[in-house]
Amino acid sequence: MAISGALKGSLSYSIRAFLALTILTLFSIPCLAQYNFEIQPFSGYKYGGGVNVGANILGVSRINVDSSISYGATATYNFAEHLGVEFLWDRQPTNASANYAGGGSLPTKVGLKMDQYQANFLMSLTGHGSKLEPFVLLGAGASNMRGAGSSTTKFSSGLGGGVKYFMTPHVGLRLQARYTPTYAYTSRGGIWCNWWGVCWSVPNNHFINQGEVTGGVIFRF
Repeated sequence: MAISGALKGSLSYSIRAFLALTILTLFSIPCLAQYNFEIQPFSGYKYGGGVNVGANILGVSRINVDSSISYGATATYNFAEHLGVEFLWDRQPTNASANYAGGGSLPTKVGLKMDQYQANFLMSLTGHGSKLEPFVLLGAGASNMRGAGSSTTKFSSGLGGGVKYFMTPHVGLRLQARYTPTYAYTSRGGIWCNWWGVCWSVPNNHFINQGEVTGGVIFRF
């Protein structure tokens, strides 16, 4: 009887320990995953850029994009302690103007909307879950430009960094600066020859070079 009681007590203890471990494991899964996803609406200011187009039939030598406000959102997935990937949508409602080859500019401006869609690779310098989290990013995607009844989509990229600061485990602020050039066109850059006399044509790529500073609230879960 004493042996039977001891076995029952041991079995009961084992069952309780197993249940406690199972419950602890189930509750720990959300804790481990709570920092995997981040959503951030943002707003900021994008500095205008421009691109030389060479003299054309209208005598225009350069197209300029005005500086203006910008806004958008990011959706981030942190797949490792220091690494993450995100989708970025960034809109800039602005105006475009043109310069004449002989000097001066066109008297009117054209309303222009630039939408950037990019995939960014992020590296956290302190690791996800830190209260203060500096980071760097590298991205690429496309910019859609619409104005004067026409639309075009070009390759664009992004390089920058910033800092995240979390007031609570799930809510924080994100500030960043980004250099974001958009490809415009390619012209003939010239003929180049190596030491052995082999020559080839080298293209000259032209970009609309812009910079941007943004800030917004992060929702992390």
